[in-house]
Amino acid sequence: MTAAARKAFDDAVALEQSGNLDKALVSYLKAQELAPQDTEIAYRTASALLQAGYLEEAQSQLRRIVFAEPEHLNARGSLGSCQLLQGDLENAQQNFRDVLDQAPDNRNALFGLATVLLKEGRAAEAERLARSLVELLPETPAVLTLFAETQGKTGQVPASIAAYRKALKIDPEHTPALIGLSEILLLRKRYDEVIELAVRASQLSKTDAYPLSLLSDALSGKGALEDAREASEAALELDPQSFLATMQLSILSRKLGDPVSALRYALAAHDKDTSAAEPFNALGSVLASLKYATEARKVLTGQTSQKELEPAVRQLIESLIAEERDRELVPEKSKVHTKLENESVETSLDAAQHQSETSTVLLSNEPLRPGVEGKPNVLGLNRQDRS
Repeated sequence: MTAAARKAFDDAVALEQSGNLDKALVSYLKAQELAPQDTEIAYRTASALLQAGYLEEAQSQLRRIVFAEPEHLNARGSLGSCQLLQGDLENAQQNFRDVLDQAPDNRNALFGLATVLLKEGRAAEAERLARSLVELLPETPAVLTLFAETQGKTGQVPASIAAYRKALKIDPEHTPALIGLSEILLLRKRYDEVIELAVRASQLSKTDAYPLSLLSDALSGKGALEDAREASEAALELDPQSFLATMQLSILSRKLGDPVSALRYALAAHDKDTSAAEPFNALGSVLASLKYATEARKVLTGQTSQKELEPAVRQLIESLIAEERDRELVPEKSKVHTKLENESVETSLDAAQHQSETSTVLLSNEPLRPGVEGKPNVLGLNRQDRS
């Protein structure tokens, strides 16, 4: 390594340790350009690329290192992690196993392989690896969260809850533990705890829709359907492609006596995942409640055969949605017309009388209407007036 390469490399390490990953990456790339054959520089550069989310570039770099030095276990393990993030479970698993064959206590490979096995539904195998990790890193929130997930998926619910709680005691802001604990407590119908955890997770991950969907399920379980609907609406706003939030809104709309909205959301969910059974169930239930028994049966038949909606049934659903939309537009037009007619009357109101009426409103002890000026709901927002 030349003196210039060493300086660039040392600068990169210092920048990375100070948390300035972007500038560190620039320095790593400069060092690599000055010393292209140096494996240490190549590996640290690949690791920085991986941390920064440049998965394709990191994978290409790591492949070159592993090809040149097959015994470079850190590079092979990082290659497995990169493949895991890209959804290439088969190659990720092989690389993690290759590392563990030579270093059974390699923490990165243990964590990675356990994660792969969980994704493949092999929780019992993952549990053994996660237990080994806990022995090596007993105070690490990510490890405890992984162990908790394996416990939950192997039926050891109390152990799972305990592990999640330990992780959160060490790091109260560890979002995966907040979400994992929310999921397992939701199954036990401990809705108040789920609400508190899901709100915390949502505040920490402001761009993630999933905590809001968990919040919606907990609120719905408590019977707070309007709040649940608002949580799902917030989730769908964050992620317009969320199948879960769309289905939640269909179910909640039906429970709240709004069958056309239930149809609209169920149809949208079907379009997002034509193989899913839930939209068929929702569409069939709503059509049956609206006395379209024949069409409801056709929808449920389509569910069992995993087919698209029949064109005639889809046309019916879309026409019902369109009719409701047209009905909603009529009152709005009337309001505009009335406002124009009464504009001159409104402008001639006596100022003193108007001030008196305003004071009466402000001083009144009558409770405020929910949905207009009511107390904020669990999301901290005044619920919208849907009347």
